[in-house]
Parts: sequence; structure tokens; C-alpha cells
Amino acid sequence: MAFTLKAPGILTPRASCLGLAASVWLVSACGGPNTADALIGPEGGVVAHDDGVTLTVPPGALLTTRQIVIRPSDESLSSGDFKQVGPSYLFEPRDLEFKVPAELSFSSDDTPDKPVVLLKPDQRVIAYSGADDRAVGYIGTLGVAAMGQAGDAVATVDSPMLARTPAEVDLKSAATNIAELKVTPAGVTSLDLGFTAFAPEGGSAAQLNGEGTAYCGFKLGMILGASITGGCSSGLTSATIGLSGPQVTTQVLPFLIGKVSEPVIVEVQIGTGDLAISAGYFAFKTSACYLESCSGHGTCGDTSGQAKCTCDDGYAPNGVNCDCVPQCDGRECGYDGCQGSCGGCNPDTHACNDQAGVCEPLPPPETSGPMTTTAPDTTDPGTTTADPSTTSGESSSTAESSSTADPSTTSGGTTTDGTGTTG
Repeated sequence: MAFTLKAPGILTPRASCLGLAASVWLVSACGGPNTADALIGPEGGVVAHDDGVTLTVPPGALLTTRQIVIRPSDESLSSGDFKQVGPSYLFEPRDLEFKVPAELSFSSDDTPDKPVVLLKPDQRVIAYSGADDRAVGYIGTLGVAAMGQAGDAVATVDSPMLARTPAEVDLKSAATNIAELKVTPAGVTSLDLGFTAFAPEGGSAAQLNGEGTAYCGFKLGMILGASITGGCSSGLTSATIGLSGPQVTTQVLPFLIGKVSEPVIVEVQIGTGDLAISAGYFAFKTSACYLESCSGHGTCGDTSGQAKCTCDDGYAPNGVNCDCVPQCDGRECGYDGCQGSCGGCNPDTHACNDQAGVCEPLPPPETSGPMTTTAPDTTDPGTTTADPSTTSGESSSTAESSSTADPSTTSGGTTTDGTGTTG
């Protein structure tokens, strides 16, 4: 029967793998001979193999309880100048990711000079070196792992000054919004740069590195001495750069990590081909005003870690927004300056003068029915009124013609002479 050490000096029989406590030290396991496993939850825990392989998961590294298994592997992890020493081991589940780096160590009488931990999560081997005298590394995911002998690095990080372990990172000196990275390559024409963010003590539940990706939390900005030839879509690196100078200077900018409320720890990996080296860790944070635009109508200021907006005229602060204030003082109608209205007028009697913001009476309606007009008086005041007994124009001529007619003429064929006799 297998035994589990649940507390110092207490051995208890273990009937089932699923009945394990979260933090345990396993002597053997239900996965079969020469296999170790443990159920580890948010409080952290340890799983150890008889061969001297130990994985220590810190509190906050996992959000839920997971079973972690260590079993021997026949996969070789030698890559480039980095050589595997001793056997390799498979850590499952292979796709498990930690929010705080877990410590993986190998204890052996055959520990080489410059020992490293070699880990292969997927397609690439990553070399970790957290101590000078033993093989220990701080890993963000699981895979096949082994102890190794360090070789020559393909590049060195000149700045920022990187901590060797996550615990040595000074969170108070975190880079804000932008980190400047300087790298000196060694005999290569291209480099892969990888940045992985971790939440100290598991304080953030956000997807710091991008959902479904491992290196998309950050991206490169301005770059000198190289050009960007690839991004994080491959899942192996944050960026690939082609070198054109003896030193590379580039900006490290937030990408899918977005705005963070507390500083995070960032691991820097440098590699080429099938091998990457974990170069160390630095702290990064965003300011309170990062990604805050005050609705485009103000300026954000950081006040003791809180974002405060100074708004333009006509706008009032509302948290990290600037809200439009309706301008309706002294106005009874018309536009309020905020895509709204100050009121309306009775459409039957008044119309709004939008510029003045007042309701003005409508003009009286037009008269309906036949229209009558009076001819204008065109008489010149200086003209003498004609004798009413006289006529002008054609009528006068007609009258004159009538008065001078031959009395002997008759109308209708009847003739009248001067004696009054009718002929």
C-alpha cells in the first residue's frame, strides 16, 4: 500500500489518488511504478519523485485544484550547447499554466557545473538557471523536463537589470506603461523575444498573456538595430527580430495584458531555433490613466493611484469619463448642446427660435375665399379736375360726331326733313 505524508511525522494510507489533500509530499503514486502525483489547489503544494525531482507550486499559482503527475520520459532535451544530464521526466497535464512561477528542482550526485533546468512545453526547449550550485528553475507551464549543463547564450540582456528569481524582483521599481529592453546578440542574425507576465501571489485573475496564447501579453514598439519580422501568433515568442546592428534597443509595450491594477512580474526569454533561455525577471505596471481617454473631452491625471479627469468646458467628471452637461439655463426650447433638447413649443401656436431658445408666436393664418382689391388712387394732386360735362378720348369724339350729324339723315332708312314731315 502507498503512503502519503500529510503532515510532518504522520503517515497515512492512501486508498485513492482523488482523495489527496491539496498540499502533499508523495513517496509513490497511483500512476504506476516510479510515478508521483498530487492534487494541488489555490493554496499551493508539493509533488516529489523518488529520483530527486521536486515541483513546488506556490499559493495563488492555480485557481482550481488540479492533479499533477510526474513520470519518467525517454525524450532527449539536449539543444545547441545545452546538454541534458540524467533522465527526463514528463509533468502532466502538459498544458497546465501557472499564474505564479512554480519551482522545479533536480537533486543528484551528478550535478554538473553551471546546472540548468531544461523544460520542453511544446516545440522548443527552455533553459532555466535560478542557482549556481543546483539545477533549479521557475517555470510557468509543464512539459518534459530534465537537468542540464548550460552552454553559451545567443544573446545577453543589458537592461533592464533582471532578477534571477521571481522572489528577487523589486515591485516598487516597476517600469510604467513602457519598458526599454537592450539586448546584445552573440553570433546570430535573428532573435526570438518572449515575455510572460505573472501575478505576484496570484493577485490577478485576468488573462495576463492572452487567452489561448503564451506570449501575447506584450508587443514591441520602437526598435533600433533590428526590424520586427514576426509576432506572437506562432505561440512560441512575443516577437521575432532580424538584427542589423551590434545592439538592439526596443520598447516593450502592453498588448493583450491591457491595464493592470497591481505590478506584475515579467519573465524575459531570448532564443533562436529550438532553444530559448530564461534570462530573468523584471516588474511592470500601468498607470492609473493607462487607456483612459476621459471620453475624448478631458485630460486624465493620476492622483495617488486613482485616475481623475479634468474635463473640457461643458463637461463634468464622472469617474474616468467626462459627461456632457446640458446647457438649458434661460432656454425654454431648442438644442441643449448634448444631443438633446431643452424643451418644445406648442406646435399649434408657437415655433422655437433655436438660436435664442425661446418660443415665438406663429404668424396669423392667411384669409381664405375670393380676394378683393381696391385700385390705387393714381390722380396727380397737382392736376385740375376736368369739367364733368366734357369727355375725353374716343367717347368725346363720338359725341361730337353725333352732334354734327346731317339733320336730314335718318336711321333705320327713315328720312326726316326740316319741316318735321316724314317722307
